[in-house]
Amino acid sequence: MARANSTLWTDNLVNGTHMDMHKYLISDVLRDQWGFKGLCMSDWGGTNSTVESVLAGCDLEMPGPTLRRGENLLGALEHKDTDVLKTAINASCARLLSLAERLGKLGLSETDVKASRHAPECSTTSPEDVATLRRIAANGIVLLKNDSNVLPLDPQKLSGKKIAFVGPNALVGASNGGGSAAMNPGYLTHPFNSLKVALKKLGIEAEVHAAQGCRTHKWLPLLSTTQWQADDSETSMLRIDFFASHNCTGDVLETQYRNNSSIDLFDSGPESLRDGGEPYSFRMTSILTPATDGNHTFSVSSVGGARLFVGDDLVLDNSDWNGIGETFYSFGSPELLSSMSMSVGRSYKVVLEAWSKTNNAVKTDSKDVEPMHVYGAQPSTRLGFLEEDTSTIAEAITLADNSDVCIVVLGLNDEWESEGYDRPSMGLPGDQDKLVEDILASTRHPERIIIVNQSGSPLEMPWADRAHTILQAWYGGQEAGNALADVLLGIARPKGRLPMTWPKAYSDLPFATDRESWPGVDDKVVYKEGNKIGYRWHLDAGVAPQWWFGFGLDYTTFDSTVVSVVTEHDRWDICVRILNIGLMIGEDVVQVYVWPSQQPRAKRLIAFERTESIEPRDSITVKLPVQLRDVAEWSEQKWLLQRGSYAIGVGKHAGDSEMATKFIDVRKALSWDP
Repeated sequence: MARANSTLWTDNLVNGTHMDMHKYLISDVLRDQWGFKGLCMSDWGGTNSTVESVLAGCDLEMPGPTLRRGENLLGALEHKDTDVLKTAINASCARLLSLAERLGKLGLSETDVKASRHAPECSTTSPEDVATLRRIAANGIVLLKNDSNVLPLDPQKLSGKKIAFVGPNALVGASNGGGSAAMNPGYLTHPFNSLKVALKKLGIEAEVHAAQGCRTHKWLPLLSTTQWQADDSETSMLRIDFFASHNCTGDVLETQYRNNSSIDLFDSGPESLRDGGEPYSFRMTSILTPATDGNHTFSVSSVGGARLFVGDDLVLDNSDWNGIGETFYSFGSPELLSSMSMSVGRSYKVVLEAWSKTNNAVKTDSKDVEPMHVYGAQPSTRLGFLEEDTSTIAEAITLADNSDVCIVVLGLNDEWESEGYDRPSMGLPGDQDKLVEDILASTRHPERIIIVNQSGSPLEMPWADRAHTILQAWYGGQEAGNALADVLLGIARPKGRLPMTWPKAYSDLPFATDRESWPGVDDKVVYKEGNKIGYRWHLDAGVAPQWWFGFGLDYTTFDSTVVSVVTEHDRWDICVRILNIGLMIGEDVVQVYVWPSQQPRAKRLIAFERTESIEPRDSITVKLPVQLRDVAEWSEQKWLLQRGSYAIGVGKHAGDSEMATKFIDVRKALSWDP
């Protein structure tokens, strides 16, 4: 924490207190116990009081313009204990100014400030940066199964062969999560195309084909630049005209051009309108040219009201919506859909009109009216479009069966995994499970099926025991497709290990049938698990997961031995020998666990380290220093290491029943203050 400049305090409550007002956590723990000297800011829209958050030590309300502070805080100085409040305000101002000084933003003129605020985003795609991104994405991929040793694919043996890509993420991939995890990369790489390019660079001629098999969209896909075009721009899909009225009347105050039909305006709308507190509206226009004949579908989800016209026809009217939606951080409406018959090659003019909510709470001086949340005050709107879907699982099975290798790319995307809402289940959305089940059951060579999952968290895989090869590829950013191709072809090795325990099913988990634990009762969630979370709960309860925390295979195999455990004054020095007993070069991740010798279910990870590359039949020895305080547990308001006998084990994952183990005695209890 000593090197961090700022922290952000989220929207939730802990023990009934909002985080921005939680003096114990902000001042007592973060600042006093941990010694943090930097800035504390609220999450966006997460300032829940005027005075209490300042007194707690939350320095900055985000985003601007202020709703809780400003004039309200000045007014509070006239009625509150001004000495205490002034002291808190002075401390917050000092931290704000210190941060500005460290960032070189102190003393700027008004002109400089505006120039800095409106400066274009900069990015770099130098060869060195791209290579680094590609290497990081490849290194993080986890090999979960390789029963038939299909991986790595030998590029030379693929010459003249047929390779199939199947699944909803095969052609588009998944680079990132949604909400604050979203990014705007300069380019994206996709599994299907990346493998084709990689083979071509290696001089390998192979047939590579794709069949989607099923879809996985949560909402209709966003518009595509291949079909949509602003009628007065060669480089943009959408023209958006903004009005200082609630019905798209009056003068156009600003025009924007965009290539993304998720029109999120909370920080990108016209500054004079979005920060003014008054309702405003926009009209979006574009020309659609369908690629196929069929009954095509449009969708709208809006924070305020919206209407969609195709030509002169009103296709969707979302003027007066009700219900709970999940777009725009759960401030948007449920998705409204409508279909119409359209012809290939014909041009259709599409107009979307949208307006913000008419609510006096957007801008008010009343102390009794709750200000509108920053995300609810803008006319943000999402427009989706999908041509009539003709993809089938049968088509995917036929392609897989007629290919020498089939790569099934499944998973989630930035719509299923995002802030603002939860996934409805741990299952794969859509017909993805059926796609896998049918391919494994219907193809002549299921051992040639390579399954790649892209997600940021565990998913139920009821077919996992019957699959021969499974890769967990996560969200690899803009180099995700290239990184996957490298791992498939053995150009890179899957070096990742699971950072969480992967359950077999949601029903296996302790909170699956306990509403107090999740999703809560009367807006209250009770944390009952103590430190029995993740692998600790699975070990304690004796419930085997699909894969344990720390699990991950390589293209080779390792054997580990604990050589010695030496006690120094305040640490253990643990020496581990790692032997590569496989046929390929590789790197291992040494994982050290500790537990009271009579309580094997109480294992805890206390150290880990990646080795350097080890040639087949070679070995290396690594030393892992472990601070005794890191072995202690929280008890009676202090960190306590009880006296007794402890087992130190080195294993392949948290549930490894064959860990290389040594025992050590702690002769007297040790304790540390917080």
